[in-house]
Amino acid sequence: NKGELVHEFNIATAAMHSSHQAEMMEMMQKGVLGADRIHHDKMGEHGMRHDHANSILLEPGESGEVVWTFDTDAELEFACNVPGHYESGMKGPIRLHQ
Repeated sequence: NKGELVHEFNIATAAMHSSHQAEMMEMMQKGVLGADRIHHDKMGEHGMRHDHANSILLEPGESGEVVWTFDTDAELEFACNVPGHYESGMKGPIRLHQ
């Protein structure tokens, strides 16, 4: 994450992103997720986690990876589901055809 804000890289269907966006909004409303920081100490306090195999949440300056094996045809998206980011265009198609 070379930016100045928290970002997420998530692989999912559009419907799954929509559902996850509600979770991310709740994280922000409860103070777990700030614009430029993840308050890990508050995650446990609110019974929240962000440890999905298909995504990674990064603070500015952090790096990480998502390793995913695709074994069937799929119409997916990669996206950032931090509130407002998906809507501002932080998404793109992943189309797998064998």
